[in-house]
Amino acid sequence: MNITALIKNGCCILGMILTFISCSDKKAKEETAAKTDSISKPTTKNQILGVARIEPEDGIMSLTAGTSGRVLSVMIDDNQAVKKGQVLLDVEVVLENAQLRQAQSKVGTQQATIAANQATLEALKVSQNNARDNYERNLDLYKGNAQTKQALDDSKATFEKLTKDLLTAEANIRQAQAKVGEIQADINYYKTVVEKKRVAALVGGKVLKVLVKTGDFVNNDTKIADFAPDGALFAKTEVDELYAERVQVGQKAFILSQTSGDTLATGTVSYAADYLKQKSLFKDQSTEQEDRRVRDVSIRLESGKMPLIGSRVDCIIVLK
Repeated sequence: MNITALIKNGCCILGMILTFISCSDKKAKEETAAKTDSISKPTTKNQILGVARIEPEDGIMSLTAGTSGRVLSVMIDDNQAVKKGQVLLDVEVVLENAQLRQAQSKVGTQQATIAANQATLEALKVSQNNARDNYERNLDLYKGNAQTKQALDDSKATFEKLTKDLLTAEANIRQAQAKVGEIQADINYYKTVVEKKRVAALVGGKVLKVLVKTGDFVNNDTKIADFAPDGALFAKTEVDELYAERVQVGQKAFILSQTSGDTLATGTVSYAADYLKQKSLFKDQSTEQEDRRVRDVSIRLESGKMPLIGSRVDCIIVLK
């Protein structure tokens, strides 16, 4: 073999070595990137694997109308974030507005009644004073034998009647004034009813699904939306009674995708029930055992890609 051939063979071998080294470096970089992009799963065997559902701390809420009437306007959409006090929908208020106007109109009528009763009272006061003077004058005359007993009795009866009429007029005024208070209470009530027709969010959060549309008739208990309150997300699971006592608050947990097996998030056990109950999560599983009892456990998610609310995931609770 001549020198030229040896050189060519050497170059080929060197090229193959460089190619192999390049491929190895590339593979190593890809593996490093893949590890960086995901959260490492626990390697310990001392762990519990369960199935969980992602929810807010108090679960998914059902917002109700809290009033009755036809929906005039739906002011929210699916996936919309809302603040406390934000109006969610308007309900018709035709009847309530009519009742409010009717109550307001009664105030003027009642004020006029009070004014008339006061005028009557003032007139009665004048008449009573005159009747008193007349009776006292007749009494003096009667004592001096200058007036008859009949005239004295008549003036006394007139004075006493006017005194009673005066008391009655004063009572009528008090009653009319109290009626004004009742009417004002009615006005405040109808104002409250009208205001309640604008259904508002009691707390901040996210509207998951709107359940009503414009034109629907709602009542107090009609569900208008599925709602997730603001706050951290939790993976809620049930641990079989065989392992229930080994779960403690503060233990580390990992949330895994059921489709890909990837670790989505990490968390910490924040709640472990003090009693065992019948299984309630995912009762449609064909492998469930009705004779087993479980312990409710909640895992507060802390970092990672937060799963969708309501999604079903696997969770690993690290016991040590």
